[in-house]
Amino acid sequence: MIMVAFADWFPLLVVGSGFTTVGLLKVYGLRHNIVGGGGKPLGCRLRGSCPTWSKHLNVTMTVLFLVIGLSFLSILGWIFLTAVRR
Repeated sequence: MIMVAFADWFPLLVVGSGFTTVGLLKVYGLRHNIVGGGGKPLGCRLRGSCPTWSKHLNVTMTVLFLVIGLSFLSILGWIFLTAVRR
């Protein structure tokens, strides 16, 4: 069995899952109209949208988080699939 080096897959997993998690929290916050910002608890700041930004910019940032996270997870899947085929 061919193993992928730890240094090849672990950073991709951490960054991909982190960005995807934040993106999904932002989707939840946008869906439930949670407003974040300074002086709020950490949960509201992670889930909430920025009150000084427009709705369009908040959605754009949410999509950006999801695209970055899912891209890293896709690369990780590609690395594992190519390792299995060898």
